[in-house]
Amino acid sequence: MWSPLTGPDGAIMTQLTSRFNQENPQKIQVQHVAQPEYLQKLNNAAAAGNLPEMTVIRASDTAEMAARNVVKPISDETLAIMGGSNIAAEFPESAWQGGEYKGQRYAIPLDVHPLVLYYNKDMFQQAGITVPTDRPMTRQEFEAAADALNKDGVSGIAIGTLDVLFETIVEQFGGRVVNEDGTQATFNSEEGVRALTYLRDLRQKYSPGLAGQGDPEVTRFQQGAAAMVIHGPWQIPNLTRLPSTGVARVPQFGDRFAVWGNSHQLAMTTDDPARQAAAACWLGWLSENSALWATAGMVPARETVRLSEELQEVAPVISNFGDEVEVVRLLPNLPGIGGAIRPEGYVRAVNAILTGQQTDIKAALDEAAQRSNQVLEQNRTTYGGS
Repeated sequence: MWSPLTGPDGAIMTQLTSRFNQENPQKIQVQHVAQPEYLQKLNNAAAAGNLPEMTVIRASDTAEMAARNVVKPISDETLAIMGGSNIAAEFPESAWQGGEYKGQRYAIPLDVHPLVLYYNKDMFQQAGITVPTDRPMTRQEFEAAADALNKDGVSGIAIGTLDVLFETIVEQFGGRVVNEDGTQATFNSEEGVRALTYLRDLRQKYSPGLAGQGDPEVTRFQQGAAAMVIHGPWQIPNLTRLPSTGVARVPQFGDRFAVWGNSHQLAMTTDDPARQAAAACWLGWLSENSALWATAGMVPARETVRLSEELQEVAPVISNFGDEVEVVRLLPNLPGIGGAIRPEGYVRAVNAILTGQQTDIKAALDEAAQRSNQVLEQNRTTYGGS
């Protein structure tokens, strides 16, 4: 099994494969190989006829790899080993749909990883501020906390250039970054302009000029120089080493609660029935034991695991934001859509505005949307429709 899990999450996945290898009665042996630039490696291996039997794949990449015939349809017989058609009820609708392409099942959700709020519990306690545990902070509560804690060299919140935070705020303000059928970029809408304006204003107020390698906003939080930061749950193993770190839902900035997220999915790269069946035994086991995978900071996609006592025991912090999985909306399942909307689209506009390289937000987003739409059109020519 290949995967894009090249950090601490990869080590946890390798531990899970070792446990399965020791415990499974079928004597199936799984070898986990983390691959930097995994999409390129998969494409190269497909061209050379040297693919593994399966891969961990991001939901945003499933359609493209299916269109390229790199990942293969999961047969009904293979799906039956994992629980049959009834298994769909175990997963959030968006994550389950993330494994489909042109009416066929190509992947099974393993997790959903939405953005989360990290906050300094000591700073909040000293300021007499309580973070709600049964709901997200309101915009008013969030801004009041950021204002109260923005003093003595400490940023109320560290805002870097995490572009998917823009996508979260667009959704919360009532917009979307792309239309429902994935044919048109829409992040340059009124909601998009409002979202990037708000994000720029937060950065200018609380962490102007924040820069550095990697994720400088996370570094500032680690150093105790920021009271809050919003980032991915993959930072949980790292940041919760600090006893002062609390984890909560992303604040609700707009009229509806929505959060950017993605989903690691489990896909077959072979259509050999025997090897699919063997892989299905492993996938079924991994899905049922995904509470252990949650120690990597990921929210198990499987509902029975997400609500289990085991999850509370091994990864209790997940319960603080686990219900965010129900409000994560993935992009439409079209080949290349992630690259068209994000790196080729709004990411450059967000970075340019937040770093001060451009000041006209509407113009920056319009220019980015034009680029996105050109790539979307190229994708339709390359891959055909949905």
